[in-house]
Order: sequence, then C-alpha cells, then structure tokens
Amino acid sequence: MNLRAAALTYLRWSRAAVLAVAVLVLATMVAINSAEILHRVTVTRGLNWVQELSVILAMTLYFLTYTLIAKDREYIRIELVSTLLPARGQRVLAVSVRLMVLAFHLMLAWYAVRAVQFNAAFETPVLSWPEYVFYLPLALGCADIVVTEAIYLAWQLRGVEVEEHRASILT
Repeated sequence: MNLRAAALTYLRWSRAAVLAVAVLVLATMVAINSAEILHRVTVTRGLNWVQELSVILAMTLYFLTYTLIAKDREYIRIELVSTLLPARGQRVLAVSVRLMVLAFHLMLAWYAVRAVQFNAAFETPVLSWPEYVFYLPLALGCADIVVTEAIYLAWQLRGVEVEEHRASILT
C-alpha cells in the first residue's frame, strides 16, 4: 500500500469513526436529557449527574466533529487577497496558511495533552470521573487535525490535486 492510499484510508476511516461517535454521543445526550425531563415531571427534582455528563458529551461532540471541518477543508476563507496574487503567490500563500493551521493545532494538541496529564489527578464533582475527560476530546480532535493537515500539506507540496468536498448547503 503506497502512502497516498494509506492517507486516503486514514481520512476515510477517521471520518467514519468521528461520524459514528457523533451519532452515538448525540443520541446519548438526547436520551439522558429526556430522562432528566421525565424525572423532573414525575419526581419534581432533577438528576444531579445529567448536567455534568451533558457537558462532557457536548465537549466530545464539539471537539471531535470539528475534525470534519479539517477533513472537508471547510475553514472560513477570504479569497479576495489570494485572487489578486499571481499563481506562484497563491501557492506560497496557500502553503503558508496550511503551515499556520498545522502549527496552531499542533500547539493546541500539545497543551491539551498537558491538560489531560495534569487533570488526571482530579475528579469531576458529581460523577467522580477523572477530570481529564473534559480535555481528552480536545487532545484527540487536535491530534486528528494535525494528521489530516499534514496529509494535505504533503499533497499540496507535491502538487497533488485534492477534490473539494464542500457541504451541499454552502454550494
């Protein structure tokens, strides 16, 4: 298997995994919040663990599905400046922007891993889970974005055309 095929396989499988986790997390959020509402109606008091678990699940949903933006190259772009540049300038700008995005997510992943390590010593107030559960989705999401952006940077430097997978609502 060549590197391009391996990269495509990674992008395809990691995208499928993120989508599966997102569906599972969203379904879980709906289920526990529905249980909370039903419990409040019948018992007139809430379940104390629902809020904490909802925050953990929401962070998981947000930070993992943010990787889909990188995989689909759906970052917010202002193309006015780049269209004014000659072809070589556009290429230099595109590579520079990719390097900045890669550097940003690499730093964010490193800080998130450090936060996971530090917060492993603490517990959440209600569920008594290790407090790193709040930071783990950020570390995993940023690590995936780093791998994704590194793949796209390698392709960009080799001049490999990457087809656009723009969201249908945006086109």
